[in-house]
Amino acid sequence: MRKTISFNDAYENFYHGFVVGVLSGIDGYIVKSNREAGDGRSDIYIRPLSIFQRAVIIEIKVCDKPKELFTKCDKALEQIEKMKYEEELNEEGYEDIIKYGMAFYRKDCLIKVKDV
Repeated sequence: MRKTISFNDAYENFYHGFVVGVLSGIDGYIVKSNREAGDGRSDIYIRPLSIFQRAVIIEIKVCDKPKELFTKCDKALEQIEKMKYEEELNEEGYEDIIKYGMAFYRKDCLIKVKDV
């Protein structure tokens, strides 16, 4: 990111599109953006073709200050839980779901993970 983006691009929809674009070519997986799930919309939802493989839910946050990277990742993970984004995946039979809270501050990114 340091070599490709300007910090003037530092808006959630920019980072969202950037991450979706990077992930969209994963073979054997369906990548969805702003998927309605549970009680809201998860930012990014990655569903494998087989229910026996690991599915992924990603929530993205943007920070106003660099030190917010840590707390915003936690807030993203809390939002995934609170809004029950994994509900649809569970109903479809997926048991192995990994949840990522991603936070961006200009050209910096921090990712925290929670396994189900």
